[in-house]
Amino acid sequence: MKRAFFLTSTIFLLTAVPALSGCFVLGGADAEAVNACSSDEDCEGGGVCASVDGLQTCVGTKADLPGLILEVRPTAEANSGANTPYLVPFGGEGFVAQSSAGLVVDHDIALSHVVVSPIELFVDYDYKGCPVSPEGKLEADFTFYRDAQHAGLPDHEAKAVIQPGSTNAYSVEIPPGIYDVHVVPRAPENCPAPPPPPMYYRGIDLSQGGKIDLHLSAAPRVISGSIAFPEGKDLNGWSIEVVEPKHGIPVSRTQVLTVDPPFALFTTYNLEYYWDFSLESSPILRLRPPPDDPDAPKFFWQVASLSPLNPDSKNIQADLTLIDLDAVGRSVMSTVVDAHGAPVVATVSFRSLELSGNASNSAIYSAVVDTDTEGRFTALLPPGKYRVTTHPTFDLTKAVTTEDGFEVPADGDCVCGKGFTVRDKSVVSGEVVLPNGSPLSFGSASVFPSRTPARPYLSRSLLADAPASQPMSTPLGFVGEFSLLADPGLADLVVIPPPDSLYPWIANPQVKILVGQPFDFNTLVLPYPVVLRGEVRDPLGKIVPNATVRAWMPVTASGTQETVVIQIAEGATDFAGRYKLPLAPSLALSR
Repeated sequence: MKRAFFLTSTIFLLTAVPALSGCFVLGGADAEAVNACSSDEDCEGGGVCASVDGLQTCVGTKADLPGLILEVRPTAEANSGANTPYLVPFGGEGFVAQSSAGLVVDHDIALSHVVVSPIELFVDYDYKGCPVSPEGKLEADFTFYRDAQHAGLPDHEAKAVIQPGSTNAYSVEIPPGIYDVHVVPRAPENCPAPPPPPMYYRGIDLSQGGKIDLHLSAAPRVISGSIAFPEGKDLNGWSIEVVEPKHGIPVSRTQVLTVDPPFALFTTYNLEYYWDFSLESSPILRLRPPPDDPDAPKFFWQVASLSPLNPDSKNIQADLTLIDLDAVGRSVMSTVVDAHGAPVVATVSFRSLELSGNASNSAIYSAVVDTDTEGRFTALLPPGKYRVTTHPTFDLTKAVTTEDGFEVPADGDCVCGKGFTVRDKSVVSGEVVLPNGSPLSFGSASVFPSRTPARPYLSRSLLADAPASQPMSTPLGFVGEFSLLADPGLADLVVIPPPDSLYPWIANPQVKILVGQPFDFNTLVLPYPVVLRGEVRDPLGKIVPNATVRAWMPVTASGTQETVVIQIAEGATDFAGRYKLPLAPSLALSR
């Protein structure tokens, strides 16, 4: 029987949305779309008339925005912190306040960097490489990854630099916060021996800066063994490494495998790595094909499950067998049609849920094919069960559709005759009115995929994701109405009034859109805002002009206990470094 290895291709799905960049350019708004007043009597609907930077404006009297976080991102040309996303928690309970005179709150922002210096790596065990410095230090590369409090907040990464006049002491300037640190030691100069393996440190609190001394007090752990593979395919040129379980960042050197003799059906590996098994998770052993052979499987194993493991064990013998994926790919012939049986041109994605053989729990297979103009396609798939996601190519009224459990048997007649049906997108509709009941006829309404909780690397690698809803936007109509076509799934509705109107956004998170079922928001009342305003200065104390300022709110992701964020406002600092954010007094929740 012919034996074959099977590929793992990358499927590009929209799983997260970048920060919004504003609303549609709709031209100037009429006077009724500008929040202005001359007295409290003009603020029909629950506001009071207050001065906001010289303009009399209707504002709210109560704010309930617990956990509010501001993001300030200076431009790429800024003198300090260029293009760095600074996260500034509002502090305490967040923006939770009340005032019968109206809430116009001055909130200056002083962006800050903490200086982490010196950063030094000491070798305290009997390192078998070349002699280190008299202080017992090694050079290294240090990369810092910010650990944001809620999923969906912008990431930040920074690399340490060598201190002037030093060869093994480093410094980094970063916004204060909690960071993960990846350390890659370097061998001493002119040393042919390898350095110690990389290390990964999680959850270091760098809110105050200061120095970091990292000590290698014990020799690395070792995992080694053999890898058997099917006849007709070898692992020559493949790579194997140990990676940490959060991001998949290596915590060992990468070993490129060789097969000797050339016709052998196994190869060997030996990896040194650092990991603290007192933590709740295990590192991952990852086997990958060479870069010039992308049409091959990828394999993942939790190190702690490869043998009866004593947490204090320094050496693990793990012999691996890939023979279980020795199966012939089967030709799958099918069609994509709509609910009326008409052909649909689409891209069809397959992602394995369960492959045949004992290695099914450690390997993934994915493939992407395009239909012809008649909706027909042919794919080559190994036996197993799949999640099939169909993305219509041209007809934007058709929804991204998912089907779980599509089975490719190991034998029998051809895998053909089963078609995949795409449904129409669901209609999301409503109307937006001002606090006095007049329609908001300028601005836009949008639906965006809800952000999802962060998942560990192994889960992201081996488990198929549900497709995210696709972003859609539309201008508001003459009487404030909107109607959008949305894919099924969790989505955030965002209504953005015209810029400079001094009305707030409406942000409605985690809306569950069902296939074929309309979602009517009915009437959404645009509230009077509570206003944050102030001055932004950089870590050098200078004003920060033209910086983007965003407001984020944490929410509980539907069906979980995890928090994600939704963006609720966006503005910019002016030439004097001042910003002004009209905020909805609270989140709208319609689940």
